[in-house]
Amino acid sequence: GYRSTDDYYDTFDAFLFYWLEDCDDPIVLPKVGGSGAALFDYARGGPQFGADGLLIGPPLAPVMGGFAGPDTNSGIGDLRVAKSRLGLSYAKRKDGKESIFGDENKVSLDDVLVFCSPYIASLY
Repeated sequence: GYRSTDDYYDTFDAFLFYWLEDCDDPIVLPKVGGSGAALFDYARGGPQFGADGLLIGPPLAPVMGGFAGPDTNSGIGDLRVAKSRLGLSYAKRKDGKESIFGDENKVSLDDVLVFCSPYIASLY
């Protein structure tokens, strides 16, 4: 994670988005089910949106969290792999597909684009 706190963050502002091949504008999938656990920040994995909305480099072993003591270095996720299941933490697609990737719930990534607020430092 970007801070590696092995914790999660609550926010109503989190969202996922994707583009269809024939569209210019992105399709936004808002956070659903309240603000809880919108973003996970695990030291042994990449960014994780909700429990299962979008996981990039998901940890290969359970994360114990700060109260259980530091996790071992084993079980580090592969940042070239991503998984998605929509509906629990983030809205499902309008076409009924339950993954941000469409028909596949697990994919290999070729590229990752990171979008960040120019005012990120003032957010903390």
